[in-house]
Amino acid sequence: MSQESQPNSLPNGTPKEKVLSEDLDFFGDCKTAFLEEKMPYANVLLLTIAGIVVAFFIWASNSRVSEIARGQGKVIPSASLQIIQSLEGGIVSQVHVAEGQFVEQGQLLVKVNDMHFNAAYNESLFESNDLLAKIARLNAESNDLPELLFPEGFNTANSELIASETLLFKTRRENIETQQERLQKSLALKNRELSMTRPLADSGVVSQVELLRLETLVNDIEGQLEREWSDYKSEVVSQNNEYKTRHKQIEETLLAYQDKIYRTSITAPISGFVNKVHIKTLGGVLQPGAPIIEIVPNEDSLLVQADISPSDIAFISLQQEATVKLTAYDFSIYGGLNGTVEHISADTFLNEKGESFYKILVRTGDRSLQTSGQELKIIPGMVAQVDIKTGKKSVLDYVLKPLMRAKMNAFTER
Repeated sequence: MSQESQPNSLPNGTPKEKVLSEDLDFFGDCKTAFLEEKMPYANVLLLTIAGIVVAFFIWASNSRVSEIARGQGKVIPSASLQIIQSLEGGIVSQVHVAEGQFVEQGQLLVKVNDMHFNAAYNESLFESNDLLAKIARLNAESNDLPELLFPEGFNTANSELIASETLLFKTRRENIETQQERLQKSLALKNRELSMTRPLADSGVVSQVELLRLETLVNDIEGQLEREWSDYKSEVVSQNNEYKTRHKQIEETLLAYQDKIYRTSITAPISGFVNKVHIKTLGGVLQPGAPIIEIVPNEDSLLVQADISPSDIAFISLQQEATVKLTAYDFSIYGGLNGTVEHISADTFLNEKGESFYKILVRTGDRSLQTSGQELKIIPGMVAQVDIKTGKKSVLDYVLKPLMRAKMNAFTER
């Protein structure tokens, strides 16, 4: 068989791949030329592989990736759970919310029957208005006013009280004026009689005893006139002070009843989600101080509690960046929430399996996920994976890490 028919062998039948370069000297010129013609392809392949390996090591030593410490946890309320109570208790007339519902601050939650408080309030209000009318009358009597002056807005709502006190004012004014007029007339007569008797007594026609009696009578009438007017004014001032004191007490009572009536409309003190409704039956009795509704506060950020392995806790510190991935929303589609480490527990806890772990708290910058302009609500209790960035490491470090660990542990086994 000719040499052309055997391309994979030398002219003497020796396989090409088994010939070494140092063996070329032992071949003839024809054989040497044949081998040198095939060698450049092998060199190119070898150099290419070497270049790829060198490039990989250069890239691996310069490319850095984040080191991540992972923990499992859940979303918890970022503020204390708000337990809504009723101070006075009462009978439930309306329940306006359900569990899981979002409520705004000030929104009506439960309405308690306020009939009893309204009745007591109206009774005290009438007494307050009655006292105001009496005070207006006594002020007019004390200051000798021609008519009663009532507080602004009082006239239209209390016409019966106004009519009653106005009539009493006129009656009392007429009585005191009549008494004063009667005494004035009596005094005038006695003064006239005294003036006529005094000359007769001087001339001896009338005894001095009669003159003294008339003078005493005139003095008594003058004293009675002054005393009745003084007693009238004193009575007016005394009653006015008494009514003003009583009215002040009634005003405090009215404020207390207003507060009680206001509290029969139980509203949300903060915005948040209704976690639990303790009483749902219309007509049910609320005990004073008993819990009615629990609200989980809604804030601009979320708080996520995660469990971290003791082997990772040494690399975690406050204010480290973290990514919260909620299991309810696919991370590859909806993404996650960026946050920072806010708290690290001082000691470990044990889970149901008896495994130790540290608790950390991560606060997010946002409280919801956004996708296509739609807001995805996140509520307490949702399960999440927390990835904490503890540092950076080159790809080469990751590649060599198993080798370095093996080197350190080599020849140390018992």
